[in-house]
Amino acid sequence: MNTAAKHALLAICIVTLAATGCTRNHPRPLDLQTGEIDSNDVGRSSDSSGVGTDDVIPANASANVKSVYFDYDSYALRPDALTTLKGNATVFSHDAHWNAIRVEGHCDERGTQEYNLALGEQRALAVRHHLINLGIDSSHITTISYGEERPADSSQTENAYALNRRCEFAVNAN
Repeated sequence: MNTAAKHALLAICIVTLAATGCTRNHPRPLDLQTGEIDSNDVGRSSDSSGVGTDDVIPANASANVKSVYFDYDSYALRPDALTTLKGNATVFSHDAHWNAIRVEGHCDERGTQEYNLALGEQRALAVRHHLINLGIDSSHITTISYGEERPADSSQTENAYALNRRCEFAVNAN
């Protein structure tokens, strides 16, 4: 192999490593059908129902719809999140003018942007899956990850980080 080819191969390896990152593994995605981890779903967004940003109402503006919070580096639903989701599902079930629900996954600023986008998506998918189990029609729920881009609190404290590890809800009204 000539020197130019070796340099090109080395450059490709360096770019690949830089683009994919090497400090963390991505969270493994949750298969919505089985509740099992799905390794074929990394980075896929299910925001395909036409819930645009112009016609969306933040559901969290209602006192009855609450955000769901997560532990550091996790998309597992905590006991308090399960209780919150049960209450939110009741609101979504009884308020007929909400025809589309968007679950928005968020993270704190720690971790790479790519990792946080994947983790935010997995948080949103876990919430979506649980809402479906609670009886909300799956065709009405979409997900999106904002990663670390929309912090609830931009401070760099543990309390701020805890507030930023969340899923919020937005709805498309009739």
